[in-house]
Amino acid sequence: MRPKIRTGYPVTIHGQAFTKVGIVCDASAYDTRSTVEVVYVDAAFKARRTIVAWRGDRFEWSEPSYPGVNVENDPDYELYVTTVKNGRY
Repeated sequence: MRPKIRTGYPVTIHGQAFTKVGIVCDASAYDTRSTVEVVYVDAAFKARRTIVAWRGDRFEWSEPSYPGVNVENDPDYELYVTTVKNGRY
């Protein structure tokens, strides 16, 4: 059963090499394509925005080879960057 997701919710993103926690910043495609846009922190502690997909019973990287767009200094994502960097989900 798919979880109910809204903007601001934390999601666990599963991958082959590692698992990350991201904050949902756009859930508009969740009902139609089972994808959400999230902001997460990469290994260099930089905030990135990417798309994750609901597959089976968990969220996985939509495109594992693409790390996402850097949103460190993007004012539209400032709240999500602060939340994910402070770890306050």
